[in-house]
Amino acid sequence: MGVITADGLVDAVAGALRGCGERVSVLPATVVKGLEFDHVVVVEPAAIAAAEARGLNRLYVVLTRAVSRLALVHAEELPECLRTGR
Repeated sequence: MGVITADGLVDAVAGALRGCGERVSVLPATVVKGLEFDHVVVVEPAAIAAAEARGLNRLYVVLTRAVSRLALVHAEELPECLRTGR
């Protein structure tokens, strides 16, 4: 499983998951291009999109790393491109 988040949140997310008992890789969004995971959890997609000028492009790369399952975990409002029914 790959957990992907904005570069500045990696330590906090890794700390929160420490001891969860699962085999989890916590990765910054800037290094996942070319990687694939069966399951991907994207933490705070808005933070990824806001982190750089081409942040929505980076978010697209992050969202396409999942082979089987994709989950989004967020407290911030999702970027408009990910909102449904609005």
